[in-house]
Amino acid sequence: MLCPLRLDIDPLESSPLPISLQLLKDHLAIDHSELDELITLNLAAAIAAFEAQTHRTVLRRTHRWALAEFPRTPYQQIRLPRGKTRVVNSGECIVGGSPQTLIGPSGSSPPGDDFQEDLRGEDGGTIMPPRGGAWPSPDRDCPAPVTITFDAGWDATEIPADIIRAIMFWVRTGIDDDRGSVDPAKLEANRATFEALVSSYRLSRWY
Repeated sequence: MLCPLRLDIDPLESSPLPISLQLLKDHLAIDHSELDELITLNLAAAIAAFEAQTHRTVLRRTHRWALAEFPRTPYQQIRLPRGKTRVVNSGECIVGGSPQTLIGPSGSSPPGDDFQEDLRGEDGGTIMPPRGGAWPSPDRDCPAPVTITFDAGWDATEIPADIIRAIMFWVRTGIDDDRGSVDPAKLEANRATFEALVSSYRLSRWY
């Protein structure tokens, strides 16, 4: 059984924006620059809201996933969280008090062979030991016996259209609320629309 300890994700950067400021202003029917900063802040909040509700990373960035142990199931597979995996940079484990770094096919040039990987799925890549091999046995008496570093999410130009629409919808609701122009009677319908856009992207894995 996999035992995750924590997941650290690089923060969102202000650039590149996954949706251009001009497109957002057109969507909001705003033709001045006074609200540019507020729109940008609402965009970051919209991405964070989508990620929190789906457990999926939208804009590509680096993740560091700490585990208590490598799995000891028959195939020793590890399914990575947070959706589309772009690259597995490395695995690091503490063995005999010293760090041991594992590099796979996508983590270096030339490729490493310390583990196998399959990054084709949209719901998280899979890694496992080399054919006929096994994961190392890490120390258990340390805060992070195993750490897997990987990039997940889409590049700004690859984000699916439904996610873009959901984010823009969230930004519009936030800006209208800041301007005091949201009809309270429409809030429930707004939530239902957002839910419809994000529901197919929600990851159900427990981690």
